[in-house]
Amino acid sequence: MTQWYEVKQNHNLGYKLTFFVLKAFPAAFMRFLAFPIGFFYWLFGKKTRHVSKDYLIKLGFSLLSESKNPGTVRLPHSTLKHVMSFALNLVENVQSWAGKFSFKDVVWQNDDVHDLVSHINSGKGTVIVISHLGNAQMMKGLAAMNEGGTERKMEITTISDAKVSQGFNALLNQINPDSSFNLVNSDNIGPETIILLQERLEKGGIVVIAGDRVSAHTDRNIPIEFLGEQARFPYGVFLLLALLNVPTYFVNGLRQKDFSIRPTYDMFVKKNTVDFTCSRKEREERIVQAATDYAKNLEELCKAHPYQWYNFFDFWA
Repeated sequence: MTQWYEVKQNHNLGYKLTFFVLKAFPAAFMRFLAFPIGFFYWLFGKKTRHVSKDYLIKLGFSLLSESKNPGTVRLPHSTLKHVMSFALNLVENVQSWAGKFSFKDVVWQNDDVHDLVSHINSGKGTVIVISHLGNAQMMKGLAAMNEGGTERKMEITTISDAKVSQGFNALLNQINPDSSFNLVNSDNIGPETIILLQERLEKGGIVVIAGDRVSAHTDRNIPIEFLGEQARFPYGVFLLLALLNVPTYFVNGLRQKDFSIRPTYDMFVKKNTVDFTCSRKEREERIVQAATDYAKNLEELCKAHPYQWYNFFDFWA
């Protein structure tokens, strides 16, 4: 079975070309080009089509099982649409940092966003758990450009696999040199790293980490039912939430319409309600509970926006 860290990450050249085109042309032009690019990626990506089909089938069965009137359910089935949506997302990632993204097009929901903004404005540290559903870069771009509706600029620390994301993160810093953007290698998290993160949080910084990809360096994961079948979620991510023990939010930025040249985005913010001020024995139970809440929130958003899920590997392996 293929995991995400075994899939070749050859997007950096594409990101650089996208940035070049975005500097020279309107963003809508690059979005238009994403469709033929996405078609060729779909045409020659046999493995991508296979994992996309597997995901869409699981999603379809899940939608049918919870519907009181299955005959009215519109089942997502097109792997081509799925890959086209991914091509648009690649453009959005760079657009979020290149200064050609209008944050007036972001619609904040009546959810926990007010609690998040209030917490940041108070100067306290925050952990944001993102996913590969929707635009994972949008929240970081908002924060770096001080466009997130907060009263102060935020220092962002992203935890990710350096081998996979270092080139892309370097490109983001090149695109936006004024951004307060730091990378911590997920391979090397230990006591010293925890102390570093705690210091940054005490200064009001933001720590960003994805909660839907297991580690390449440990087999310790949390099995959780996701879209009707058991999947693995990373134990280390939710252990980190327990160790840092600061307010945590699950954040997703999603296009209102899956395919649009001039899209509007919904930003969803859900506060993690699990309290980690407890004994070590209770902590293990609460780690599983936090991961389960995260997976449930992710599942609900996948059902609402099926083509904006970009984990193109054997997620249920």
